[in-house]
Amino acid sequence: MRSEGADTGSPVCRPRTAAEARQEVEFALYPLRCAPDDRYRTAHQAGVWDAVLVASELVGHVLHHREDASRDCFLVCTLDCGEITISVTDPCDEVLPASPIAPDPRRGGLEGTGWWLVHHLADQVDIVQLPEGGRAITAAVPLSGP
Repeated sequence: MRSEGADTGSPVCRPRTAAEARQEVEFALYPLRCAPDDRYRTAHQAGVWDAVLVASELVGHVLHHREDASRDCFLVCTLDCGEITISVTDPCDEVLPASPIAPDPRRGGLEGTGWWLVHHLADQVDIVQLPEGGRAITAAVPLSGP
């Protein structure tokens, strides 16, 4: 995984695997996971797991559908009050459904499960086509538990 500073000062990494994306989210959430208040940590644990899964799915999709996409796949995690924003930029111009339907094995398998999970776990998912080609997908995942 290569990290570099973005123009905005946010940490940017180029994960080569979905596992590296999960590590990056865990690193971004480290201050939260080390909070001295056990109740605080416990209340946010479900959100931490959701954020790790969302990053894994977004980066995994890019790496699965593109040859040597790791050099063009960027991941940025921003921890904010009550949520983490996960942004993945990739060179793909594929149009993704804005509101995916739940996967149903009777309709031909589990294709689209990851995209449905991202929408199910995140409060908001935005897709922006980039002027130089490609897209940026941003998902805001709440950190407070149910």
